[in-house]
Amino acid sequence: MIYLDNAATSAIKPDAVKDALCRAIMRDDLGNPGRGAHECSLHALLEVESTRSAVAEFFGAKDSQVAFSANATMATNLLLKSLLQPGDHIISSCTEHNSVLRPLYQLEKEGVALSFAALKPDTFQVDVDSFSHLLRPNTNALIVNHASNVTGEVIDLSACAEFCRDNDLLLIVDAAQSAGVIPINMENDAIDALCFTGHKSLYGPGGTGGIVLGSR
Repeated sequence: MIYLDNAATSAIKPDAVKDALCRAIMRDDLGNPGRGAHECSLHALLEVESTRSAVAEFFGAKDSQVAFSANATMATNLLLKSLLQPGDHIISSCTEHNSVLRPLYQLEKEGVALSFAALKPDTFQVDVDSFSHLLRPNTNALIVNHASNVTGEVIDLSACAEFCRDNDLLLIVDAAQSAGVIPINMENDAIDALCFTGHKSLYGPGGTGGIVLGSR
């Protein structure tokens, strides 16, 4: 079988992933991480923290800037609902995944203003130049899908970062599709917050993901 649905999930995992999962299930010295001082709990905590360090290094961040979640959807919901308050304004695009659009629409009902960037009529790509026309005095963030699971478009992160820096906005990146495929560095790409999932191109199991914060 030739599997072509990796944008949904990477169903065929590398042997190293399978072996790691089996070891975690079969080991008799793993407990509840961070919930005790006994040996099993400490072993589990070391596994979690070593994974945190690996994720931080992968995205060019510090360990303290990585928080785990069940998936990118949970990470995005947590981030948006923690960041945005009634009266705020955020810019996005109509090509976003439902994990971004649905919490945004819910926040709109609670008093957060939304604006969506236009698409280029010839290519149906997000018109990054249109962001400037959507600015308001209360705009505080831009959230973009790094790579679309529908069209395959990869947005120009450098242009997004420049726009955000010029206007003192936070740049939030949904990297569910791009993490593991396209190199990402939090510092070099000037990203303030990044949401990722483990089960796609990072080849992890379902139920894994997280948030990486920038240094600002």
